[in-house]
Amino acid sequence: MRNSTRTSLANALRGAIQRGEYPPNEWLPNEGRLAEEFQVSRGTVRAALKILENEGRIGMRQGRGVYVRDFRPIVHLAAQVPGGTDAERFTDGYAPQLREAGYDRISESIEVQLETMRPKVAKRFGLPAEAEHNGSPQDRLVVLRQCDRFVDGRLWERQITHYPYSIAAETELMSPEHITDGIDQVLGRLGYTEDWSWDIVGARMPSPREVESFGVGHGIPLLVQERVAYAGDRVTRFTETTMPADRHQLLYAGGDAPAELLLLASDVSIFER
Repeated sequence: MRNSTRTSLANALRGAIQRGEYPPNEWLPNEGRLAEEFQVSRGTVRAALKILENEGRIGMRQGRGVYVRDFRPIVHLAAQVPGGTDAERFTDGYAPQLREAGYDRISESIEVQLETMRPKVAKRFGLPAEAEHNGSPQDRLVVLRQCDRFVDGRLWERQITHYPYSIAAETELMSPEHITDGIDQVLGRLGYTEDWSWDIVGARMPSPREVESFGVGHGIPLLVQERVAYAGDRVTRFTETTMPADRHQLLYAGGDAPAELLLLASDVSIFER
């Protein structure tokens, strides 16, 4: 009976949130008021709130109370659309969507470093394990570009791309500056026009460090999109994009998708009822 009561209360509160009775970032009534309003014990209220917290619909701040989490996910163009705005063109592609959604402070930070491929990266590049590698050590060098995008002071998205040093050396890919016309165009000018790519998308729970970096609430997983791109049979880049699942939706397209696809789908939300 107790489980049924807490589930019913969670359903009632969830419905009130979905109807807008408790808008995003607004505080819910305290436990005592909820217990009185719904004629249940405080223990039942706590159990119901825990259900909603695990769903990522509310957040709890010690000493302050419970607030409604902000569900305003932004459409992320995960597919390659000719003429469209790709993920590297953050300023032109996603910043306008974010401002339209009501977010004000939008920025990005880029860091570049040279490193030896980790086993995972080497595997994506189709190279053997380091112990079995007979080539030059330079074959295992990559230029790593890490781009962190921040929205209202929180890390919104982290995109890390690895490029073979033999391709990126002494090019603008090694500069920690925003590349206005997109990575695809840069690689094309270097003679590595992308012919094909594959993506894999999964969800995982964040590490403690990622919880702090992204500011994600309890119960919110991270979406991870990996892309390996090729010019002919050569891997030109491996990109890993990490995104809190409550702030992003991945948009894929087939056929002859129009260049304005991102704009057309900008108001789509999986949280619609």
